[in-house]
Amino acid sequence: MQRDPKILICAGAKRAGKTYIVNLLFLQHVAELAGRRAKIILGGANQSSIRRNVLDDMEQLLGRRIKLDRQNSFPLFGNRVVCLEGANSDAWKKARGFTAAGMFLNEATALHDRFVKECFSRCSYPGARVFIDTNPENPMHPIKTDYIDKSGSCLHSGRVNIKAFHFTLFDNDTLDPDYVDSIVQSTPSGMFTDRDIYGRWVNGEGVVYRDFDFSRHLLSAGQIAGRRFVRYLYGVDWGYEHFGAIVVIGVTEDGEYVLVREIAAQHQEIDYWVRAAKSVQAAYGDYPFYADSARPEHVDRFRREGLRTINANKAVLSGIEAVAGKIKQDKFYAADCCGRFREEITQYAWNERTGEPVKLYDDVLDAVRYAIYTDENPPFAVLR
Repeated sequence: MQRDPKILICAGAKRAGKTYIVNLLFLQHVAELAGRRAKIILGGANQSSIRRNVLDDMEQLLGRRIKLDRQNSFPLFGNRVVCLEGANSDAWKKARGFTAAGMFLNEATALHDRFVKECFSRCSYPGARVFIDTNPENPMHPIKTDYIDKSGSCLHSGRVNIKAFHFTLFDNDTLDPDYVDSIVQSTPSGMFTDRDIYGRWVNGEGVVYRDFDFSRHLLSAGQIAGRRFVRYLYGVDWGYEHFGAIVVIGVTEDGEYVLVREIAAQHQEIDYWVRAAKSVQAAYGDYPFYADSARPEHVDRFRREGLRTINANKAVLSGIEAVAGKIKQDKFYAADCCGRFREEITQYAWNERTGEPVKLYDDVLDAVRYAIYTDENPPFAVLR
């Protein structure tokens, strides 16, 4: 009973081996149900993440190709595994209407809470088991409060109901020591180190970009002139009462990102920003503008004016981590003439209650994030 919890959770640091372990346990469970023609849930944020995080490794473990049918399901040991996307608020509807003999929820903090609870309610088949892997997030996330915090609880039969295991990066002894050392040294300080290295459920505190050092990361005009830029990134954050911003980030052949110019202003209409964007384009070249999608009419106006404009990838925490990682690795710099950036970088702070940044002093910094993160995670295969 102690070794066979109904709900088993592996939570903690990235690259700790959680998903691989859960994959093995999930396959063992499905094999024990061999030939019963039962349905089993495999849930993830979307189909591509299910493929990338779970099915690719599952294929290697099974030694065969897994091909999904039109219902995004596949046969396994005489049963049927149904792959469900769970990130959206209405995703729970996809789990209705059948009894499941178990489930595997991948990256559970990326799934909508209603979807998670609906999937749990489906697992009423005798002997059904639940397997979950997840990275840590806000300590008030339902995955932690509803399940992980109840680890060790038992059913009336005496069987363990929930058992959660905590992982750090150092638990994966298959990783090359130099890789681990590199990850530790390049992970941004504070919340990201706590979560990504030590697997702790923490909120951020203090300034967001705490590794930015004015003595190292601010460059004079002469220092910038000595760098050779191979291309430029443009980021756009719309604003009126808040500052609007257009930023120009030069990328060197050594992989450095340098904020070489900012245009930040309040109470300006779209005509002003069109003129500003055209001046940027004339000075630095015809590169895409990665723009905030919150003002689609402004995006459309840019496009009508012949400015290549792409809706930015606005993932907040992932985008911040991408920028903060470059700062930690001394791969991000800013021109000391960018006054608004200098003001924001010292005051952009975490909301300790929500785990998100406070929506103040974030205008130029949002434009920087849009440019860098969308360039690394483009919405289309080819943008350049």
